[in-house]
Amino acid sequence: DNSGNGGQLVMFDFQQPHGPGSMDHSIASVRRYTEVKLFRDENVHAGMVVHPDKRRLFIVNPGKGSIVAVDVDTGRYSRTAREEYPIFSNRLPSFEYSIYECVDQEEVFVGGLKNPSGLALSLDGSRLFVAESGGRILAYEVETGALLQSIDLASQGYTSIGGLTVSPETGNIYFVDMNTNQVVMVDRAGFTVCTYQSVANPGFQTAFAAAKAQVESECAGVSLSLTRDYTCQVDGTIPNGTLFE
Repeated sequence: DNSGNGGQLVMFDFQQPHGPGSMDHSIASVRRYTEVKLFRDENVHAGMVVHPDKRRLFIVNPGKGSIVAVDVDTGRYSRTAREEYPIFSNRLPSFEYSIYECVDQEEVFVGGLKNPSGLALSLDGSRLFVAESGGRILAYEVETGALLQSIDLASQGYTSIGGLTVSPETGNIYFVDMNTNQVVMVDRAGFTVCTYQSVANPGFQTAFAAAKAQVESECAGVSLSLTRDYTCQVDGTIPNGTLFE
């Protein structure tokens, strides 16, 4: 929900087919992650992509010139959203409309970007490709957020890059240029760094993995995270029962 100056991440799960054009969403789940703050630029596409293994959602935050990283399997139920955000489609209890808090996130996984727009992951999931609408595509290491390489496309006349994707067969990058109404392919060979030395510290990774395993074995139901605010407490309140009538 980025319809204003300071939106938030919202998850929609219709749970079953509702039919074309149907406005009956009595069986559905809508969760608002109010701590994930998003700021738009109305002239720039804002992409997102989920890492299939790490279960991290990367989101373009155009108004802040940054990328947000959210662990999608975190967050805890806080309260109903029906009072604070009265824009729901059904009053039945089967329609879950909730606020979730205490989500694990990196508010600035990558910063200092100029009008970021499209996002895509490399086939092996090791690199995050970020488009700047003015005419650049940058490659970042997923493990560390380190910049690996960039390609200038403005010199070729592409100055309004929107959506970005990677071919699942070839690994080539495709992007939409809005001013020219074109879908353009960037050959993967254009990213000359096909192999690179990770900047992640292997000693740290080994130590963290060991510490994580120890915490999870000794503390039932607790997992170790570098992005979690362990002081976070959900702000639960008793809902107004008339909102479900």
